[in-house]
Amino acid sequence: MRARRVRVLLRRAAGFLWLVMWMAVLYVVAAPWRQLGGIVDERLRWLEWFVLVVGVSVGFVMGRFARDVAGPGSGRTHLDVLRCLLYPISILTAVALVALTALDRRDPVGVVVTAFLAYWAGMDIAFGAVPLMDGQPHGMLRPVELDAVPKRAPHGRGGWVPPWERLP
Repeated sequence: MRARRVRVLLRRAAGFLWLVMWMAVLYVVAAPWRQLGGIVDERLRWLEWFVLVVGVSVGFVMGRFARDVAGPGSGRTHLDVLRCLLYPISILTAVALVALTALDRRDPVGVVVTAFLAYWAGMDIAFGAVPLMDGQPHGMLRPVELDAVPKRAPHGRGGWVPPWERLP
């Protein structure tokens, strides 16, 4: 029983570290945009922050979708679903970068890269960090386990129970 509790706490710590690492990566990519000035640069700065927020949000939704798709009995793994969801966005990003370079428009290149990284971060956080922070197992090469069904609330009428109260 104690070993299970320690394993859950280690998973939660790993999930939290995973989330913090993605936040650091996104901050490093987006931080230089705060130093820009001028009208064109101001437009790019706002676009950069927009794609950062929207990319993480869309990625998170796609990550939750991916967990459902790669559930038990599906025969799919995290890696299989990740390929299906990242390849189209990766190809679109590569085409955009090549097209912008060919048009000699290097200003929006950072926006495109940030959008891709934000999407990837949101998806990876939803698929890996959040379940780990909830104490659930994560595996790249084995089918994803269904999310644990939360216990009923103490008053017996159902409802949400905080993760720390779900520990055995």
